[in-house]
Amino acid sequence: MADQDTSIKTTRDVRDRLRALARERGTTMNDLLEELVTRELTQQEREQRAQLALEEIRQTTGVTVSGEARARAQEFLQELERGHAA
Repeated sequence: MADQDTSIKTTRDVRDRLRALARERGTTMNDLLEELVTRELTQQEREQRAQLALEEIRQTTGVTVSGEARARAQEFLQELERGHAA
């Protein structure tokens, strides 16, 4: 069964920007939104990927990353995100 269309309420500015971005890429706003939301990971997906990466590190190198090292890495990544958002 095909997905049914639905509506999303947003501001005119956001709508106009989506329209401009879609036009530049030669696609529709719907396809652009689909691309954007599939590119972004949920918190759960990020955590799953982190767990897989940590297991790969352990299996490949024999090193188990400590909780402290992981916390420092997360803080570093959050700082990068804050800088990117600024």
